[in-house]
Amino acid sequence: MRYRLTFEGGPSVLVDDLAHRHFLRQAVRRGHETTRVRGGYVVTLAGRRGRRVALIAEGA
Repeated sequence: MRYRLTFEGGPSVLVDDLAHRHFLRQAVRRGHETTRVRGGYVVTLAGRRGRRVALIAEGA
């Protein structure tokens, strides 16, 4: 399955399962807030501005 990783500022990229799992593991390990949404996750990156990143399933 492929996932679209989209940053709040606009850039996005397609990632595979391995990158998807790695990104989520790192987010949890670093204490970033992760929220389950339909089709994926939204991760709020800690920092001065609290940027959000969406990780949504694209399909098989």
